[in-house]
Amino acid sequence: MKTTLSMLAAITFTFLVGTEAASAQLLYSGGEDIDFLCAGSGSCAVLTGAVYRANWAREAYGATGVAVDPPGNRFSTPTFTASSTLWVHAQFCEEWYAVTSYSCGQNISNPTIANAQMLRIMDSAGNPTLVVSGTGNAGQVVIASRSSSGTFTNLVTCSSAFDVALTQLDLSINYSTSGSVTLYNNSAQVCSYSGNVTNGDGATTLDAVEFSSPSTNYGAWSEVIVAASDTRAMARFTANTIGNGNTTGFTGTNICSSIWNAITNNDTNFGYTGTNDTLQECTINSAIPGGIYTVLGLVMSARAVVGATGPQHFDFVTRTGSTNYTSSDYAPTNSFSNITNYIQTTNPATSNPWAITDLQASGFNVGEESRP
Repeated sequence: MKTTLSMLAAITFTFLVGTEAASAQLLYSGGEDIDFLCAGSGSCAVLTGAVYRANWAREAYGATGVAVDPPGNRFSTPTFTASSTLWVHAQFCEEWYAVTSYSCGQNISNPTIANAQMLRIMDSAGNPTLVVSGTGNAGQVVIASRSSSGTFTNLVTCSSAFDVALTQLDLSINYSTSGSVTLYNNSAQVCSYSGNVTNGDGATTLDAVEFSSPSTNYGAWSEVIVAASDTRAMARFTANTIGNGNTTGFTGTNICSSIWNAITNNDTNFGYTGTNDTLQECTINSAIPGGIYTVLGLVMSARAVVGATGPQHFDFVTRTGSTNYTSSDYAPTNSFSNITNYIQTTNPATSNPWAITDLQASGFNVGEESRP
């Protein structure tokens, strides 16, 4: 078994603003290339520079826009638990490349292209049932329903949907014939529609989100969260692995550090083992921005491959309170693939919600164990 073990561990927070957030149903959390599926013809890219919140994330992930249905350049979450109530949260930047670095905005405006799709909400039948697209005006988008045959029905136009600067976007959906869709810019409502938001094809739930750009620039997305309740007070912290943990049984060079840089995944550099029940544990970056938070969950992703012989499965491992706690078995394929979104909403040692101090405690590790 071989795995790019230096796993990405992410912690999804909400600011402590009330009781509703503490009980939020977390459906998905991702922010780096390993968390998403590059769809269409590709052209997905890791974006660094001033296009994300550097104290929360290490990179943004992006695709360039084009007025085609579906957009050839886009990326997707994996399928998550289907829900008729959905909130999609992210930090969004319309990337502009200026000489040697990326930044947000194009000159002093936010151009869009009419019909260039930036968000596609997928129903449980696999159709992009709600689509957020550019209009051709600065910072303006339109939200439309889309039938499986490709018929669009515009629901609402949203002016000032995003800014020249990095913008927190939250899209709230009540998916029904008497439902609603609302878009927020930095937690302030910019547009809303009440009525039939379905595509008329009979699906009643939503289970994936696709991302692109409303312009020919990269749409740079970071801190992506999908939940079944209000996401406006949420944030995602990338707790990337940084050093060797309690047990290091895999072979490789700097498995817990250099393999897992904030760059496009590199399948020529990995940690591996040919023996069952071998542990590799890593410490994490726990330099969490100051504040008072409720921790919604610890989320892990990995990129893995198995050979024709040897271990054929792996478990995610969390070491807390001097004890290792493992997930159920995951079965990688014979080519490298992303294994995403193992979500732990509680500390397995206590069965209580995670606390910041749990994640910063000496001896706290994340990792993997090879399995038969």
